[in-house]
Amino acid sequence: MSRPSPSGPAPAGRRRTPGARTPVALAVPALLAIAFLLMPLLGILARTSWGDLGTHLTSPGVLEALRLSLLVSGWALGLSLLLGVPLAWLLARVDFPGKVLVRSLVLLPMVLPPTVGGVALLLGFGRRGLLGPWLEDTFGIVLPFHTSGAVVAATFVAMPFLVISLEGTLAGLRPSYEETAASLGASPVRVFCTVTLPMVAPGLAAGAALTWARALGEFGATITFAGNLPGTTQTLPLQVYLLLQDSPEAATSVSLLLLAIAMAVLVCLRGRWTGGPADRSGRAGRRGRAGRGDGADGIGSGSGADTGSGGERATGGAPIGEGAAAAGTEGTVVPQAVGTAATGHPQASAPDPSLGERWPLHADVTGFTELALQATPGTTIAVVGPNGAGKTTLLRALLGLTPRARAALRLGESDVTALPPHRRGVAWVPQDGALFPHLTALANTAYGLRAQGVPRAEARRTAQQWLDRLGVGPLAHRRPAQLSGGQAQRVALARALAARPRLLLLDEPLAALDQTTRAHVRHTLRGHLAGFGGVCLIVTHDPVEAVSLADRVLVLDGGRALQDAPPAEVTRNPRSPWVARMLGRNAWSGTAAGDGLALTGGGHLVVADPLPDGTQALAVIAPEAVSVHVAKPAGSPRNVWPGTVREITAAGSRLRVVVTSPEAPDLVAEITPAAALELGLADGAAVWTSVKATEVTLVTL
Repeated sequence: MSRPSPSGPAPAGRRRTPGARTPVALAVPALLAIAFLLMPLLGILARTSWGDLGTHLTSPGVLEALRLSLLVSGWALGLSLLLGVPLAWLLARVDFPGKVLVRSLVLLPMVLPPTVGGVALLLGFGRRGLLGPWLEDTFGIVLPFHTSGAVVAATFVAMPFLVISLEGTLAGLRPSYEETAASLGASPVRVFCTVTLPMVAPGLAAGAALTWARALGEFGATITFAGNLPGTTQTLPLQVYLLLQDSPEAATSVSLLLLAIAMAVLVCLRGRWTGGPADRSGRAGRRGRAGRGDGADGIGSGSGADTGSGGERATGGAPIGEGAAAAGTEGTVVPQAVGTAATGHPQASAPDPSLGERWPLHADVTGFTELALQATPGTTIAVVGPNGAGKTTLLRALLGLTPRARAALRLGESDVTALPPHRRGVAWVPQDGALFPHLTALANTAYGLRAQGVPRAEARRTAQQWLDRLGVGPLAHRRPAQLSGGQAQRVALARALAARPRLLLLDEPLAALDQTTRAHVRHTLRGHLAGFGGVCLIVTHDPVEAVSLADRVLVLDGGRALQDAPPAEVTRNPRSPWVARMLGRNAWSGTAAGDGLALTGGGHLVVADPLPDGTQALAVIAPEAVSVHVAKPAGSPRNVWPGTVREITAAGSRLRVVVTSPEAPDLVAEITPAAALELGLADGAAVWTSVKATEVTLVTL
């Protein structure tokens, strides 16, 4: 009987495998380093007069120095926060000439000898320094030999700890949170105070603790610049220096106090503030979602229970275009009535506050992405194209967030080209939703309204209405980490719509969801875009989203528009090989010659309706129009190629067979499992493929 291998850590007494042993050449120096660092601390502990410890620490001189140290370190911390936080943000978020030099200046006090720093402060702020005479003549401020001088010296050596710690945390914070807040109407200062600072609070706390501890222990710069005056500039480190001459035992006791404070700070910081906000929110999200499926978003009709199988399951399996939406003659979508949730049951919430306001779109985009875009109110445009085609660049240009492209943008009667992002009225929902992790779903949804000056009560009431409209009202007081993927996407959409934008931009809003949840959220999104008075652009790689959600499909490639047409037209006549393949069709480019097309990759394709010679065209062949044979067919097909089965994959109830041939590009055929069994198909099998000339559609390029 075999025993299962343990998944937990090995017991302490178990012999380690030879490969897991620590090399002696590394272990010995490491132990010596630990001993080297530990020895001074042991010396203090061994030489401390424990019986006289209380007497030493409560003497008048020590208490006065302690009071002054706390005062100086507190003011130094405040000054560091006032100056260092904006500096850390500048270094993390803004590219400017001389950035490397500025960062070097920040690091300089950390590597500069403290006495040299004190001399530098004296020559800069002293009575005969560069700035000292002006400070004294204008404001009557004299820094040397004054408590304020001790504060300046402590700030000089301690502020770099705050800047470096906070800069690292800011660099790890995804800009999408701040950009999304700006798109909701929040000014840069409001974004910084309400989004950035709360999300980097751990890094800020760590930097503040280290800054305070460093300021508390400052000695060299203080004694050089501010002097050693009892009650004025004589802090605890300076008191230790004096006590060493007269009372070494008392100096050891005070040193022990400073050591205990420093160790307490480091112990509190250990493992508590080292993780960035994104990491911790991700872990919280995984904990919050553990054991809860995203399949039905956890919302039932009229129920706030997170059951994982809400009322949406009744309609989630319906085909696109049935039930809540029907396909028109041109492939446009007739959405469900506004006010109907994804469950199929009407909601009792208030009407859409944006109804009645209409904002047509006129945009001329230049730069990496170049196109002219016009749309009437209520139009939904799906933006598709291969990676690097310029889809996200287009959205960011409309937002005014990228130097790669610029958009001359007009929404309704307003030209917003010169306006900053927060004043454009353009709301953005990034791929991950970018819900602010420190706010509840209700506060997230009300954020844009509050940024626009709407009173708190009214903003929260409107936000609740939007959450109700999208079927997540019962989850209003949950934080993003407690929401499933589908629920979070609905809240993100509610937040964008509640901000009353004139233009709505959705960057692959459903890409991160599983198939079941994606269908449910798509169902909801389709219904609630109906009442939107502006234009909506949706970036997607999913043909179902493009066909079921959009009135138009904009195809981009290399920053240029290849096609802008209704979904049905794009489906019938795709002008891009990428779009044709996205739609599941074979797409071969070539040049018209004789009775068909001379293919770019080699070979000739016969068509029923040839184009004039020399015309660049794209041949589109549906997979179901491709026949697969075990022997060369002798019937009517005019396009016949030998090949080898390269791959067989399932596509619903059918199989997609990829056949590679030396005489033509790769060809995808779609057949039934029964046909595959009859033909004996398998990877590497030799086959023949054929396509009738009448089954080939040519699209001129």
